[in-house]
Amino acid sequence: MHAIFCRMLKPNETPRIAIMMGTPTDWGRKILKGILSYASEAGFWDVWIRPTSPVKIKRLPEDWKGHGVIGRIISPSLAEELTQRNIPTVSVEDSYLKGFSFPYVRTDDSVSTVMAAEFFIERGFKNLAFAAPDYLANVSWYTEEYRRVLHTRGFKCPCFFSSRDESRLQENLIQWLEELPKPVGILAYADGIGRQITEACRTAGIKVPHDAAVLSGNYDELMCHASNPPLSGILLPTEQIGYKAAELLHRMMLGEDVPHKTTFIPPLGIREHLSTDTLAVDDPALIPLINYLREHAFEPITMDDILNVIPMSRRTLERRFQKAFGRTPFDEIRQVRINHARKLLVETDKPLQIIAEECGYTTYNYLTQVFKQVTGCSPSAYRKRMRA
Repeated sequence: MHAIFCRMLKPNETPRIAIMMGTPTDWGRKILKGILSYASEAGFWDVWIRPTSPVKIKRLPEDWKGHGVIGRIISPSLAEELTQRNIPTVSVEDSYLKGFSFPYVRTDDSVSTVMAAEFFIERGFKNLAFAAPDYLANVSWYTEEYRRVLHTRGFKCPCFFSSRDESRLQENLIQWLEELPKPVGILAYADGIGRQITEACRTAGIKVPHDAAVLSGNYDELMCHASNPPLSGILLPTEQIGYKAAELLHRMMLGEDVPHKTTFIPPLGIREHLSTDTLAVDDPALIPLINYLREHAFEPITMDDILNVIPMSRRTLERRFQKAFGRTPFDEIRQVRINHARKLLVETDKPLQIIAEECGYTTYNYLTQVFKQVTGCSPSAYRKRMRA
């Protein structure tokens, strides 16, 4: 028989928590890794895990007596039980339930959509599109947000939505892909629909990435490499989500009044593979230059170096480059450097001076100045925020 209320955690007591979400997936395992990372810092936690689909998790086990729950709470019966028993609970990702209130921790998808749009636009794409399953909870909002982001930049966004019935999926997908103007940059909501797109492209003779570049809205390393060609994907902050959820839960278990609001964590960047390894440029003469700039961005490049790659007047080069890419050659160098700095700040513990030198800047003060211009925050603040 369940107790009515959950007993508060005592200061020196070992926390007993339940993980109520699917952990066989890369997404679930990384969130679990973040939870365990916090637990190892806070002291030993007794963690109960149910490695199954969250759709199947409708009740707590009859014999479970713990202090708190972290999960993807999408079952009304489970949410009702957690609420009635007053069990401290933190919900993760797209698991909102009408009528229930928990602290939520999730990816900031508004940043993901901007990141995807800028990724394609920086590569010269004039045609962009979006594809997603129509039955997932967050798809409607995500679609409208991506459309809004593209509209503010002067782009249309034709969309494809798949249903649970896949009997005619490839046929419908091929028809949609064939009707899209080429070359086109396609954002797939997740790696599943991304792989279906690359498969449909192969069947239809549409070349990936040159006719259709495909970017997944998430990055599951195994599943993205199962695509032919391998999928590029947005790196979601899953470990950070798990860590933050555990921190909030710990505070709740100790009796702190944690606001029932959503904590948004921005994505970490984009992992590039062959599915987006192309440039959509109306001026083919500029391709050797853009490749040169990206290969040598961390070296001291002068305008004379640039004009040696493409022998034309400086004014003509700058005009044609601006028309093709919407920026100057030196803007391109700066963007490559800052993207690399972001990666090093998140994935390494290297000091700022070392990062500055590896990104082509002589001092970390100069890196900080440029980084603030591009991102709106300092490298130190960016690293702290992404690891929070």
